[in-house]
Amino acid sequence: MFNWFTVTATQHNDAVWLLAELQPVHEDDVAQAAAEHIARSLLVAMPEPLASWLGRCAGGPPHTATRKAVLEAALLSDFENDTDETRLQGAVVEHLWACLAPDLPGGWGLPLHVEHEHFSVIDHGGDGLSIYDFGAPDLRFRLWESKRHDAATSVTTVVSGAADQVKKDGTRYLARMTKALQSHGDARIEQLSGRIVDLWAERDASSGVGVSVGTTTAAANLPARPFQGLRRVFDMYTNPAQREGLIIHIPDLKALSVKVRAEIMKGIN
Repeated sequence: MFNWFTVTATQHNDAVWLLAELQPVHEDDVAQAAAEHIARSLLVAMPEPLASWLGRCAGGPPHTATRKAVLEAALLSDFENDTDETRLQGAVVEHLWACLAPDLPGGWGLPLHVEHEHFSVIDHGGDGLSIYDFGAPDLRFRLWESKRHDAATSVTTVVSGAADQVKKDGTRYLARMTKALQSHGDARIEQLSGRIVDLWAERDASSGVGVSVGTTTAAANLPARPFQGLRRVFDMYTNPAQREGLIIHIPDLKALSVKVRAEIMKGIN
């Protein structure tokens, strides 16, 4: 998916931030890839329903009533109601971050691992976690918050609100994520899981924060310092690379979200 976006990076004292602009010609490709990513993440523990969903997307036979009920329960928490545009678009924006995150060349380079275990966009907990390899045995991590931006507010306001939220609730978010990290399989990540909450609470040099914003606002209309609020809230981080930002520009977020939902439904109906 990364190749379907034009990505530019900005080094600033506020944050290291990236702008990922969706190339309109690839909107259908992104919708299909995002839908599959959503299905794979939500059905990761259910290989047979996932295989059924993938098969139906490819034109396979209809599901049995019981299999369809399982798929609806697993996949439609954020996508059942196509009239709830705020929830639908928020879910799509969050999953786009998860799709792009493994390939983001930010302040600490490419992540070793990206954790995104949200079942629903309205669930409590952090939206994502990226872990970085700084040479054995050292690892660093960044807690992410993802937001949808609409024209009623400024991008700067959205970023500031997200930063405040992570500062307030980040310790609890990470405490919820430790269980998934403990069974990762990489001994270093499993070891980090036992210390990650303390490291965050202490604002250790191995910790960092990230805010991702999905918006229809074009690059030319973005504020000059969209992540100044991230610096204000996390000014205890002396290294700007500990603060990272991502703006995902989607020219028509409403249309893309509808297409993502249609692709999900293709594998269910």
